[in-house]
Amino acid sequence: MINLKPLTKNDLQFLLEIRNDDSTRFYLEDDSIFTLNECEKWFDSLTSPWYIIEINKNKVGYIRTHKDEVGCDIHPKFRRKGYAKMAYEIYLKDKKYATLKVFKDNFALNLYKSLGFKQNKELQIVRGRPYIKMIYKK
Repeated sequence: MINLKPLTKNDLQFLLEIRNDDSTRFYLEDDSIFTLNECEKWFDSLTSPWYIIEINKNKVGYIRTHKDEVGCDIHPKFRRKGYAKMAYEIYLKDKKYATLKVFKDNFALNLYKSLGFKQNKELQIVRGRPYIKMIYKK
């Protein structure tokens, strides 16, 4: 059973375990490594909700949001099991519009297309790689 629960300060160490992993940072626009202290300061100023993804009450990842933008990061030991897709489906269920940004070489591009995201014309080059914006509309 999958559940999205609001991120709390108690979840920050888990978030950093995923966020600071090299395999996660490679696909993020900002590939910085953060300390727990920096993360706590960020959490205190957070203006959009983030969610912990739980499968059978076990934390497997998180959904990040900022206004209409959404993203999902799954812990390396839980990847390729469909958890990101399930989390996005729950998150998008009552949304009429959402955006995300993704590197063109990210294997998750096919996931986003299957969820109904479509590439728009916006393109950036980040760390020498094409970084595109995708839009979801119901």
